[in-house]
Order: sequence, then C-alpha cells, then structure tokens
Amino acid sequence: MKKLVAVLLVVAMVLGFFSTRAVAANEVVIKMTVGSKDAFVNGKKVTLDSPPIIDNGRTLVPFRFIGESIGAKISWDATKKEVGYVFGDINLTLTIGSNKAVVNNVINMLDVPPKIVSGRTLVPVRFVTETLGAKVNWDANTKTVTVTASTVPPKITFKPKAEYTMQVNVGPAFDWGKGAQKWADLVKERTNGLINIKPYFGSSLLAGKQTNWFQAVSEGSIDFVMDSTINASGVVQSLNLFSLPFFINTYENVDKIENGTAGKMIIDQMEKMGVVHLAWGENGFRELTNSKRPIRTPSDMKGLKFRVVGSPIFIDIFKTLGADAVSMNWGDAVTAFQQGAVDGQENPYGVLIPVQIWQYHKYLTNWNYVIDPLILGVSKQTWDKFPPYIQKAIKDSALEAGEWEKAMARRGLDGFTSINILKNKFGETPQILDMVGYVRSKGMQIIDLTPEERQEFINATQSVYDKWIPIIGRDIYNAALKDMGK
Repeated sequence: MKKLVAVLLVVAMVLGFFSTRAVAANEVVIKMTVGSKDAFVNGKKVTLDSPPIIDNGRTLVPFRFIGESIGAKISWDATKKEVGYVFGDINLTLTIGSNKAVVNNVINMLDVPPKIVSGRTLVPVRFVTETLGAKVNWDANTKTVTVTASTVPPKITFKPKAEYTMQVNVGPAFDWGKGAQKWADLVKERTNGLINIKPYFGSSLLAGKQTNWFQAVSEGSIDFVMDSTINASGVVQSLNLFSLPFFINTYENVDKIENGTAGKMIIDQMEKMGVVHLAWGENGFRELTNSKRPIRTPSDMKGLKFRVVGSPIFIDIFKTLGADAVSMNWGDAVTAFQQGAVDGQENPYGVLIPVQIWQYHKYLTNWNYVIDPLILGVSKQTWDKFPPYIQKAIKDSALEAGEWEKAMARRGLDGFTSINILKNKFGETPQILDMVGYVRSKGMQIIDLTPEERQEFINATQSVYDKWIPIIGRDIYNAALKDMGK
C-alpha cells in the first residue's frame, strides 16, 4: 500500500498536480496574504510587523520587508516622509500620501499612494517590486501575492534617441492635435527631458498619406502615433467595428467597448502586428452636413454627393443610403464644396468648428452614425528598448492626454460630464462649451433625428452588416454586443 501511495505521489508531481518548483540560486520567492502577519521567504516563515492590506483595489505591503527580502538598500526620511530603495541601477523614491513616485529621476504615477497604518509604512507591492525587476502574481481566491525576484541587481544600459517621431493626421489647432502635443509635453516633463517626442502634424512624415500610418509605426520608421482607427482599418480590419453604421450610438457604449472584451481583442491584434496600444483618444461621432436640404430619412440623401474618408465601409454605407460617395483630401473637398461639385460631408464637431463648415453648408444632421476613436500608440520596436519605468511614464502620460483629449472632443455633447472633467481634473474651461449651440449661432440648421427616423437609417444599412461583420470578425462583433449589454 505504501509503495502504491508513493508511486501515485510521483505521478501526481510529474503531471503537475503539486507544485515542486525549486527556488533558483539567484532568486527569492516571497508570499504574503492580505490580513495576515505570516509571510514566507523561500518557504521560510517570517512574521510581519503589519499585515498587507487592500486599498482601492490595490495591495499594500510593509515597505521595509519587501525591500530587504529582495536585497535592496532601503531608506526612510521622516522629515520628508519618503521611502527609498536602491537596487543596482534602480533608484526609487515614494512619498507618503503622494501618487507620484520617482524612478531614476523619472516620474511614475501610482494608482494608490503609500500610507502609514498603525505606525508602519505600506507601499503598493506590484509597482515597487516590478520597478525593482520582480514578477508579481495575485491569487484573488486566497488574497495571496507572490513576488518572484532576482537577487542580482539590475543594470540599465538604455540610451535615448535625440528625438522620437509621432504621426498625427490633423494640425495643431484641432483638439486631436492639441492632445498629441499634450502627450509629448507630459512625457518630456515626467522623464525630466530624457524622452523627447516631436509630433509631425498633417501626416507630414507620410507625405499626407495618413492611411499608411499603421505600417510605418509597426515597421519602426515612425516611433509614436496619435491617429484615427479609420486610417488603420484597411490593415487592422477589426477596427471597422467602430464604423458599423448606427451600432455604437452613445458615449457609454464607446467606453464599454474600448474598455471591454472587444477592445482588448482589437488591442491584442494590433500588438501582434507591431503597434503597442497605450490609450484611447477620440475624434468623435461623425455628423452629416450638406448645402442642399435637411436630412431626416435615407430618402433625403438620394441624389446627393458626399465627401467621405478613404475607407471602403464608408463608401458602402453611403451607397446603401442612396447617396454618391467620393473620397478626397480636405483641400480638394473645400474646392468641390465651393464649386458645387460635392454637396456634403461627415465629420465630428471637433473638426467641423475648426474648418468652419458653415462657410460651405447650411444643414447639419446629428445622427451619431459612427464613432471615430483615436489610438495613442507606439512601435513595438521602439517600446521594447525602453526600461519599464520609462515605459510607465510614457503610458501614464498617454492615459492622461487621452482622457483630456476625449473630454475636449465630448464637451457639451455628453451633458456636463466632460466639462466637469476638464474643470475639476485639468483646471480648464474651454472657450466653446456648447459646440452644437456654437454651430447653430453661425447660421446652421441643426436636425436631431427622432427614434423612428433613426430606425429608418438602421433598417436601410443592414446589408453593410452582412458584408462587414465577417471581415471584422464575428467573435469581436459578438463581444462588442456583450460589452454593450445588447
């Protein structure tokens, strides 16, 4: 019987039923459980002065214990309330109550700040240990965090380029262009001038061929990008999800998809193709303008010619609605408007106001037929050369710039939500808060569709779904439906 048990145990271990992983010579494995003072370092039990806690969804652990266990030199400045770690070429400083950490003179943002609990200093375990080169695993069932770290101090050999390029399709006067500049400025500020990103507006790096941005960034000939999903949809077909007509009709649905399963699937596809997605921005819902008549139903569009972006799905949508669609750059479109060769176009308010669309068109239909998200991304070739703390500073900056730019694109169109974000988080009050009212004040007639009128457009464009869902990927389409709760 004993022999049988022994054999079964050996088989179980071979098949992986029991963990038999040995700790490497230059490795330390630390296990801690939320609420417990019992910790384990390479299997040896250690009693903590203070147990780990969860604060706003993040795990905080005793700062001294985690640093000493890895082998870092630690320091505490009671006057400044600063925690310090030095491990090889990594010099990390955190301040009690502050969401800003400093790694080798580079600012990293924290989800939760360090805090003092019962006289003991606790720090965010994932940020600290990953900054020091460790790997972190979290078991939600047991609330146990496992840190696996090398005891060999890390060496940093990174040398930055003098300039990193950024592709931006629009000019610096657009909210989109301002968002790109804000991203570059934040990166320069937070890296203490180490990383300098220069936005090249008007797709000047691509000789105006904005639909080539994805290939250029994936190949590494351009480092960074803040550009439209539409301009990459010919290469990353799943991005056409955002251009399915009347599919994503609210900002709430946009956010659900971008932050949900469908968004993650799209991001994964882009990254496999060489572009690392860092944050979402937004050009906005694309509205319809024309010089001939109010448009309330598909029949109102028959016989009219519209300038659309150079994407096949847009041509299909307008042809399905009985209109003639033509793709051309904006300069040619303006000439065509003035000569009466083209009757209308479609663009978000964030574009309509800077180009002063009222000079050419009298009628504007708010139909929210497609959304135009922006991608804040970076070439994987460029990204992989950055140390983790610089990657974090760049991503932190992208998230902040993306949030600011989104709020600018949505201001006045989502009630007071985006206006309050700009005011309370960024301390800004844009000159134009009511973009619809501003366009109306310029003499344009605004048409808001009734639910019945909108349904007519939905019914008329079903053939676009039949053609494009297989191209986008039915799995991504179904995931988007689930994300939106449809």
